[in-house]
Amino acid sequence: MPDIELLKDRSAVGALSNEKLPIVDISPYLDGSSTEEARKAASQSLDSACREFGFFYVTGHGLDPEYMKSLLELGHKFFELPQETKDSIHIFKSMDRVRGYQKIGENVTYAKRDQQEALDIYPEPAKPTTDRLNGSQLWPSEEDMPGFKAILLDYTEKMKKVGHAFMRAMSDALGPHPIFEELQKDNYWVLRVIGYPPLPDEFDPEKGISCGAHTDYGCLTFLLADDTPGALQVESKDGSWIPADPLPGAFVVNIGDIIDTLTGHQYKSTYHRVIHRGSRYRVSMPFFFEPQRDQVIQTLEGFVPAGEKAVEPFTYFDHLKGMIYNHFVSNDEALPEKPNANKLTQRG
Repeated sequence: MPDIELLKDRSAVGALSNEKLPIVDISPYLDGSSTEEARKAASQSLDSACREFGFFYVTGHGLDPEYMKSLLELGHKFFELPQETKDSIHIFKSMDRVRGYQKIGENVTYAKRDQQEALDIYPEPAKPTTDRLNGSQLWPSEEDMPGFKAILLDYTEKMKKVGHAFMRAMSDALGPHPIFEELQKDNYWVLRVIGYPPLPDEFDPEKGISCGAHTDYGCLTFLLADDTPGALQVESKDGSWIPADPLPGAFVVNIGDIIDTLTGHQYKSTYHRVIHRGSRYRVSMPFFFEPQRDQVIQTLEGFVPAGEKAVEPFTYFDHLKGMIYNHFVSNDEALPEKPNANKLTQRG
């Protein structure tokens, strides 16, 4: 288990880097008429970005910029609802205590409270129960947020198609391993709508920043964020932090721990954090593209790093259930004494 003091420091300090994240144009994998040469160029661009950074901008995804902007406007409208309205769909009122709204400070990274509020959305099973990640989803009412549910569920379907394009590109880059076909079937997903109030100048980072440094649990994260600059930061190889300010019409995309594990760390799940000291409220909407619930994950043949033991096979859903519940702590409860490090990577 990592040393908690080291993890606290990592979340809050470090110089900013002059590096820039690369840009990947994924359009050849969404255009049925694209040439083999165009797909090869795109897959090579993706391969380089995954190996060198684990984070990159993505263009050519096919979503209209005005549509993307309208989604973010919906996010702003949700957080502008009265507090009692948001509290009515609080995660601790959900069947499985993980879906719905969480207040500022209730998302915890490395034993510190993140200064964000959020709405967490998961696929709803046909027969909801109180089992972990098996409950029914809490949504704002149609009266409070007309069309909100339908619009966001339609968005998840659009994003799954973009995720499939990436799996095809990775297959071309890494070889035709069957897993990349499996990762295009019955995908699980998670969608978060996150609101960040600006951190005050006098805020103590030891109490928690906007979002502490962490890696993501799944395959790919597609981040849609408003045009607020100077918030998201990505750790560089030298330990400095690369600003990941939004580019108009582009997603910021990062590799998650599942892809990191499959590729024997050749494609990197990279630490990232949010320190929002701007003058306005910031909204982001990360879409997490995931495997099937029961997908067995193990490092691809030939990709186990020299000198390391192969990861014991595990199912994606067991991994997610084992990690996600460590992140929610009511403001009325004491924080954990130890950080909620990821068992796969010993990171966030």
